[in-house]
Amino acid sequence: MFEATLALLDESGYGELSLEKVARRAGVSRPSLYRRWPNKAAVVVAALAEAAGTDPAPDTGRLEGDLLAVQREMAALYNTAFARHVVPALLGDLVSHPELAQRFRAAYITPRRASVHKALDRARDRGEITGGDPELVCDLLAGPLLLEAFVLDRRVDDAYIRATVRAVMAALTVQAQAPRPEEDGGSRP
Repeated sequence: MFEATLALLDESGYGELSLEKVARRAGVSRPSLYRRWPNKAAVVVAALAEAAGTDPAPDTGRLEGDLLAVQREMAALYNTAFARHVVPALLGDLVSHPELAQRFRAAYITPRRASVHKALDRARDRGEITGGDPELVCDLLAGPLLLEAFVLDRRVDDAYIRATVRAVMAALTVQAQAPRPEEDGGSRP
């Protein structure tokens, strides 16, 4: 099912995709597809989550290495012609369909963010960092790559990846030295 979805997306793009075409390519009935996925965006979300995986932060023994692995995996996906054609259209559908956005968060975003949280926990256990807001770290990693690839329409290269990781590492150092939110009255740095 997912292979058929990804192949069709690669061949003709998001706009031309339909559940009927996916069913035909996968050799299944349309009703069986509709029982599982209510629309093409839902099947695309599931296919992307399956293809991209949900645990991109391997334990390299150093936080910087873990974060570089996360960024390189994201950039490898974002640099494909497939992603360049599919992601912007899918994001548009997510804005207008809250239930689909929730499904995307649950299937793709939340597990990947949890992987980064685990990398930060390992770094704390090794004594590399003492603090840091895991949600902010996730935002600092994902935001620049999304901007570079889909707003500025530029290839994400390794120099840019290293720069984003250095910025996150610097932010973690600053966060570790900054007063805790409850000490300064704020909720986030």
